Amino acid sequence: MPTSTYFDKYPPFPSNIPVANVPIFSFLKLAVNDEHESFALFEASRHIGFFQLDFTGCSFGDQFLKNTETMFNLNTELYALSKTELNKYAYSPPVSLFRYFNLHNSSLQFQNLYSPIEVSTNRSLVMFRYKPLGYHKIGKIGDRVELYGISRDDITGASEPLANPSCIERCRPQLKTYIEQANEIVNNILGHLEKHLKLPLGTFSQLQPMTEPSGSVLRMLKYEPQPPDDRRTAMMGHTDITTLTLLFSTTGGLQILNDDADPHLESSWTHIKPQPSTCIVNLGDAMVEWTGGILRSAMHRVTSPPGDQSSMTRYVVGYFARPAGDSLMKRLAPPEYPFSLVSPVKEPENSGNDMNARDWEWHKLSSVKAGNMGGSLGGKPFEQKRDLNELFPVVVDAA
Repeated sequence: MPTSTYFDKYPPFPSNIPVANVPIFSFLKLAVNDEHESFALFEASRHIGFFQLDFTGCSFGDQFLKNTETMFNLNTELYALSKTELNKYAYSPPVSLFRYFNLHNSSLQFQNLYSPIEVSTNRSLVMFRYKPLGYHKIGKIGDRVELYGISRDDITGASEPLANPSCIERCRPQLKTYIEQANEIVNNILGHLEKHLKLPLGTFSQLQPMTEPSGSVLRMLKYEPQPPDDRRTAMMGHTDITTLTLLFSTTGGLQILNDDADPHLESSWTHIKPQPSTCIVNLGDAMVEWTGGILRSAMHRVTSPPGDQSSMTRYVVGYFARPAGDSLMKRLAPPEYPFSLVSPVKEPENSGNDMNARDWEWHKLSSVKAGNMGGSLGGKPFEQKRDLNELFPVVVDAA
């Protein structure tokens, strides 16, 4: 999350609210390949699917936190614009989900951003620009979140530029720097996961290179305070279709589904408490697909922040890293990866072998739009073959 200075602008997280036992790892230790920290991260990625990264103690982390606060300032400036202005950038689902998404008007008819040919080849370009409030279903009612998705490809030059509000256009250099830093963090985490899965170094990052078109997106989210007599879920329970997601917030509201719990019950959800100078990281469904369920993508949702925080507007900055559109969603298993701990597919077991990321995301998003609530994915036991235990004899308790 941003530094303590930014947290001090909001009421504290209530001390009487139960919080999820999500481990915090040092980015500095991961950057210098600390073996114990690395293995603990792997265990958290298997069993929880969520953890937090602490960026204190290193110059890269200090600069990233400073740039994160710049992104929060941009977020505030963006949503100070009128709805009339934001709706100029509203996306036309399911053709493009970049741009702005508005809270109250889910019946607007927006112009398609791509030609029919482009639709067939750019379907991974999703959730870009403005999403109005209320578009996604939570049961039979709309959500309570506005978001603006800034296409990574747009900012880095991997695709043709999209039109954005002037505040975003003015910040293109800062956005490019921030996205590059976020991607470096993602690749660092992926490198540790590769090591413990016995995959060649760079396997995951090669499936989502910065130079190839993808649905990777930097999102600016806004949750307005809810009426005291009508506080409910603001964003439905879901798993991300990412490889990894980095989330920054200064207030509560994000909840994770308890193990083996019914997502329809309020008692099944527990808050994740944001911490200064950290970000929340969660693994997405792509990691479950590629590892045959070894890694975990945990179901989560957003509700009204607890305590006095409920009276505040909740702003969130998130980087959602996704596979390149042409990357295959097949298991990273033998014989193609001879030393991999990922088990090969056994017939008639279903997998995404014949689907690229573009089509895979399309099907996933169609389910989200329909309001389907599934559950957490992955986290299944597996045999730690070869020398993994010998390499890392001291297992740090990920909890």
